[in-house]
Amino acid sequence: MVLSSPVLTTACPVCNTTCTDRPLYHYTATDAATYFCPPTRNLDRHQRLEATIRKLWQGNDCHILRCQNCGFGFGYPFVGGDEEFYSILHEQHGYPGWRWDYDIALQKAVQIKGKGRILDIGAGTGQFLNSLGSEWDCYAIEGSETTRQKLKQSGIQVFPELATAVQTKAKTFSIITLFQVLEHIADFQQILSQCHELLEPGGIIVVTVPNFETLVIQEAVTGCPDMPPNHINKWTEKSLTHALQDSGFTPEPALFEPRSWKRVPYMMQLKVMSDATRSRSLSAQIYRVQNAKIRRVLLSLLGISALVQMSPHFGKLNRGAVLCVVATAL
Repeated sequence: MVLSSPVLTTACPVCNTTCTDRPLYHYTATDAATYFCPPTRNLDRHQRLEATIRKLWQGNDCHILRCQNCGFGFGYPFVGGDEEFYSILHEQHGYPGWRWDYDIALQKAVQIKGKGRILDIGAGTGQFLNSLGSEWDCYAIEGSETTRQKLKQSGIQVFPELATAVQTKAKTFSIITLFQVLEHIADFQQILSQCHELLEPGGIIVVTVPNFETLVIQEAVTGCPDMPPNHINKWTEKSLTHALQDSGFTPEPALFEPRSWKRVPYMMQLKVMSDATRSRSLSAQIYRVQNAKIRRVLLSLLGISALVQMSPHFGKLNRGAVLCVVATAL
C-alpha cells in the first residue's frame, strides 16, 4: 500500500547514508497478516499471524524506505520474522523446486578442482546439496528440526546455527551458498562476516536475493507486495555488492535471472492472491470453498481473468526476479 505519510529519517543499514524521505510503501499488521493468510482462508491462523507481527513491530505499522545512495530498500522498523512468525507461516508453505540460482552455484562448483567442502545456509530439504557429486563434503544450516532430520538422512552434515560452524570449521569451506536467504535477515552484516570466517582463502560465496527493481514492478502490476516481516531487506545490485565488500569479499559483476514466460503463471497466482485480500472479492469467496479439487478449478479460471487484466503489462510479466552476486574471500 502506498501512503502519503510524513517524512522519516533513519540510516541505511547497508551504506549508513542518512535516508530522509517519504516511505515507498506502508503496511499495517492487518495488511501483512491478510497477505500471508486471508481471514477467509483460515481465521485462526490469520489472527495468530497478526498478533505475532504486531509484537515484532512493537506496534501496528511498517514503512518501506529506500536509500537514495545504494538503492537498498528496508522495513522501518527494521526487524525480520522470528521463530514464532515462521512457525506459523510455514504451516502451509513448502519448499520450491529446482531454481535458476542453483545452476550458477553448480557452475562454480565444477570450476573447483578436487575434493571440497560446501555449506548451504537455509538448505531446506537439501535439493541443491543432493545434486552435487560424491567429491563434495556437504554441510547445511537449517532452522527447522524436522528438516534437519531429513538432511541428515541424506548424508548431509548439519549445523544448528552459523556460530557453531564458525567455532569448529573456520577457514575450511571452498563454497558457501545463500539461496534467497539474505532478504529475511536484519543482521545480514553478521551473517556475511561469519561466512567470510568460514571460507578458506580464495573460497567463494554465492548469494542470491529477490531483485528489488522487479519487486516494485510486481506490486504495481499484480497488487501483490513483497511483504515484511518475511522480506525485510530489498536488495539491489549496488547494495548487495556494497554489503559483500564491507565483509571482506571481492564481488564479481552481478548476474540476473533471465526473462522467462514460465513466470507468467506465477504472476497470475500473485494477482489472484492479491485480490483475495479483499474480503468481498470473488477470489476471497473461492478460497472459502472447502473442496480442494473444486477450489483449484475455480482458482485456475480466475487466473485466466487475472491474465486478461494484466495484459497491458505483458512486457513486464516475464522479467526474472532473482539477483545473484558471486564473491571471493580475500
